[in-house]
Amino acid sequence: MSSGSMEKTSLSVSIGMPVYNGEAYIRNAIDSLLKQTLIDFELIISDNASTDGTESICREYAAQDVRIFYFRQKKNIGAAANFQFVVNHARADFFMWAAYDDTWAESYLRKATILFDDESVDFVLPSFRVRSILLRIGKKFDRELFKFIESTDRKQRVLQFLALHHASYKCNIVYSLFRTEFLKNALGIQNIDNDGALGAVLLGLGRGRVLGGALFNKRYPRLWPSTLNLFFAWFYKNYSKEFELAKEASLKRLAVLFPEYMEQIKFVFDQYHPYTHGKGYQICSIDNGPNPQEKNNGSK
Repeated sequence: MSSGSMEKTSLSVSIGMPVYNGEAYIRNAIDSLLKQTLIDFELIISDNASTDGTESICREYAAQDVRIFYFRQKKNIGAAANFQFVVNHARADFFMWAAYDDTWAESYLRKATILFDDESVDFVLPSFRVRSILLRIGKKFDRELFKFIESTDRKQRVLQFLALHHASYKCNIVYSLFRTEFLKNALGIQNIDNDGALGAVLLGLGRGRVLGGALFNKRYPRLWPSTLNLFFAWFYKNYSKEFELAKEASLKRLAVLFPEYMEQIKFVFDQYHPYTHGKGYQICSIDNGPNPQEKNNGSK
């Protein structure tokens, strides 16, 4: 069920916002999108059968702005399906997912779309901050950490991404602005259930640009997860078994996606630990691992 009509044309950007029980934060997220200096976008909200006040908030916004389309799922369809739902309803050439608790600088969409004048660019990753909503503090991640996504070397893009520790918040790559068809192609290979694997697939299929200025705020109700990494490493001792199981599962999936790079990927994963990876948050050099002959699959 939706509010409004999806018959508009000449859109620049489709924004998909999957949400479940987001009443505490969704107003801030929607407001930051409505303040964008690029105004020809649509906002597609898919409510995954929320049980709080999310529905009434979304219907209120949809009644006030014709760019907003609200869908309420009859039952909870799961996070991955809800993320896919908003992509399926996108009509513009460019698309981005918007989490219901994040915010964006007013100039983000305008600055990001300009970078697509380069036809070799498939997505634009905004440099970002992680922020505590409660404490109003944050940490900025420098754009240089992700410059490798601009490389024309497919192998470098994939392995450098996988070599980043999860505490780099590398999986924020899924919140880039994408060419819509490019993202759909990636989702045909790997859904968002495993956002790390999806990130590697995105980089295997194409190259991006990094937009500086920390124009995106990845927000958390309290402290962002990796805060514990820095001060309470002992906490993760009981987490090691779960971490190793997750690592094993990821390796199995990556073996299917990137068999040509598995020797290097195994080397990288040998460096992973719950609270550290090689030299802290530095990129683990892919040159230190085995280097089998790369297969050419025609990707960028």
